[in-house]
Amino acid sequence: MAKWFSKQALIFQIGVVVILGFILSLLLFFYLLSSERAESLNSLSSTSAVQRVISVSETLDKTPENLHENIIRISSTPDLSLSISVRPNVVTSSNNSSEEQQLLSIFSSANLVQAHVSLVTSQRAILGMDDMDDMDDMHNGMMQNGMMQNGMTHSTMMQQMAMQRFDYIATIDGSVRLPSGKWLNFSSGVREEATEWSSALLLSLLAVAAIVVLLSLWTIKHALKPIAELADAAKKFGIGKELVPLDEKGASDLLPTIIAFNEMQQQLTSYINDRTKLLAAISHDLRTPLTSLRLRLEFIEESEDKQQMLITLQLMEKMLNATMSFAKLQSELEARQRTNINALFQTIVDEYADKGVTVIYDRSHHDPVSCPPVSIRRMIENLVNNSIQYASGDETAIVIDVEISGEMMIISVADNGPGIAEDKMGEAIKPFVRLDSARDTTSSNVGLGLSITQSIAQSYGGTLSLQQNIPTGLRVIIELPILTD
Repeated sequence: MAKWFSKQALIFQIGVVVILGFILSLLLFFYLLSSERAESLNSLSSTSAVQRVISVSETLDKTPENLHENIIRISSTPDLSLSISVRPNVVTSSNNSSEEQQLLSIFSSANLVQAHVSLVTSQRAILGMDDMDDMDDMHNGMMQNGMMQNGMTHSTMMQQMAMQRFDYIATIDGSVRLPSGKWLNFSSGVREEATEWSSALLLSLLAVAAIVVLLSLWTIKHALKPIAELADAAKKFGIGKELVPLDEKGASDLLPTIIAFNEMQQQLTSYINDRTKLLAAISHDLRTPLTSLRLRLEFIEESEDKQQMLITLQLMEKMLNATMSFAKLQSELEARQRTNINALFQTIVDEYADKGVTVIYDRSHHDPVSCPPVSIRRMIENLVNNSIQYASGDETAIVIDVEISGEMMIISVADNGPGIAEDKMGEAIKPFVRLDSARDTTSSNVGLGLSITQSIAQSYGGTLSLQQNIPTGLRVIIELPILTD
């Protein structure tokens, strides 16, 4: 999983980390806020219940005992259940929590010294009255006070009161001893809806979260834009040696990389140009002494030594011409243009046919592509001439194959000559290297054919590789980036 994640796009990796971090922080926020909110509601409900119980106890103290039951019934509400008994319904030990101690201190300040309170920690409904007889008494009392209206029946009222109780979550239970000696029992709570998150709030939080995530992703993408431009410039420089200076702006940690890339482009371009000029200058300067030697040889009597020296001079002149051509190739890069591949290769085949050389090319349908046609022609001619040079014979077979795969053109030139040993293929591509053991060198070959071809391919971002042809011979493969129209 870690390997797969590390191979994904940088914006994807950062985006996933940002989203996961935001989700975790949001969950933590909900948890902490819910806990704090629940504690605040419980504290408020408990304090309010204690104050109301104190008020009821004061009222009971000032009224005759025969009215106590009616007062209890009238004072009971859906969020506060009250009852009077001989013994306390809630009995607690002396190990009260700090919150319970604070509530007991409120009772003490109201001269209610004997009190028991218990904060409810588990979620349950408010405790009801002791038994159904009390419910009946309450019903009769309400009937006497004219509180039964609209034809409400006894059973209906009981069901409604039970349902109201279940809509509240208990927060505190307690018992307080009245001056009469009896105990006032109470159970209070908060409405269940008050403890839940509203849909409007949740939707608002989700909307804010979505906006923050989208803004984060946009910021990341904008910050990574210079990297994409850097990759594009590097690709152009690698394919066409095109100098593409980048704007030296962006994030502070990316700016040194952009500046270093611009300097690298300039230094590489200067190095290539200086090397090419030096090579061309040396080749040009050598022409003068070679011309002088040729003139001197013309005045020497005919002999075998004279012929050998002329052959040597001719070979040196070919080497100089090839070197000059190699240097010119490095300094001048042909522009790409829309080219019909079939027509280009068929022209090359027809020209060799006029010279009596058979080159096989299987015409296949290819759409026009953007490529350097003259450079491609030069590469193919170098490879075909190389095959003719070393695979000479009546049964020489030279086959050209072209395949378009995506944005790559794969050219293959194969012959049935002696081939090159696997361990010598790397050496064969180097400039001025001739493998005498593998190839016939009696001709004036200077060993630059494969080097020039490789240089052309690399100038356009391509590659050149050598393979053994089956059953015999050499196969040269050129992979060249192209642009389809």
